[in-house]
Amino acid sequence: MRNIKNTNVCVIGGAGFLGSHLVDHLIEDRKCNVLVLDNLITGLKEHLNPKSNFTWFDIRDDENQLTKIFKDNNIEYVFNYAAEPYIPECFERPMHFFDINATSVLRVLNACQKSNIKGLLQVSSAEIYGDMKGKITEEDLVVPHSTYGVSKVAADGLVQVRWREKGVPAIAMRQFNCVGERETHAYVIPEIISQLSISNNINLGNNSFRDFQYAGDAVRMAVELLEKGEFGEVYNMGSEDGIKIYDLAKLIGKLMGHNEVIINTDQSRVRPWEIWHLQSDNTKLYSIIGNKIPTTLETSLTKTINYFHKNGNKWAF
Repeated sequence: MRNIKNTNVCVIGGAGFLGSHLVDHLIEDRKCNVLVLDNLITGLKEHLNPKSNFTWFDIRDDENQLTKIFKDNNIEYVFNYAAEPYIPECFERPMHFFDINATSVLRVLNACQKSNIKGLLQVSSAEIYGDMKGKITEEDLVVPHSTYGVSKVAADGLVQVRWREKGVPAIAMRQFNCVGERETHAYVIPEIISQLSISNNINLGNNSFRDFQYAGDAVRMAVELLEKGEFGEVYNMGSEDGIKIYDLAKLIGKLMGHNEVIINTDQSRVRPWEIWHLQSDNTKLYSIIGNKIPTTLETSLTKTINYFHKNGNKWAF
């Protein structure tokens, strides 16, 4: 068991959606000295905690440069939230996605090895599983339905083999969908909120089922996972609940004051190979960090809608 409190921590991708929530938790609750590395392509400076230290960095760059950054700042723990995550774009830019989400993860692992880092949490994705029924465990088949999913499978494999080959102290966390303030991409929830701020008649893709976890819950559990998890292992993380997208739209509409939401299926928004059901089984995770009571989806959505309204009915992206 490790203790991250009062340590020097680096969050790669710390100006992004989940990364910025993590930085706040590490600084405000864990009293850590936090170095944020981000190339600011999708991350935003306004997301940065004023108590954090920021250095511009792209994980596609030389791993020796990253090693020097870790050593110069006496970094003890690393959280890699850097990724190319917006799945619709991977259909047109597969090489770009694989370079950032897989090849660059190997660069981060190598830099952690050279710097004698005490622990790395590599953020993976539930998208690696493909189409499943019911709650998904880490033992279920991995059948990704996109280049993005394939890139995350590769990253998971690198975490596992580099621990066994060279003792690189890393854990892979398979994150299911998240919801919360500071969204940086037009994912389904920001898209629904944006459309419903204009009209109750909206366009969506397929009516798939997704597990949505509040961002604040996710980052707190991520820190506990790095403290208590086993290196070279993979862990699911989600709310263990879920909802179909059309029902989600109706719930958001209700929270935004609409009596009715009219949903049109827009074929341009439909994935080439849909994943119809993603729902986390956190049994493995809870066996080491203890059971958690998740923030309800309605509360999570309310926080997100309020953030949208406070920003003048727009997203920072």
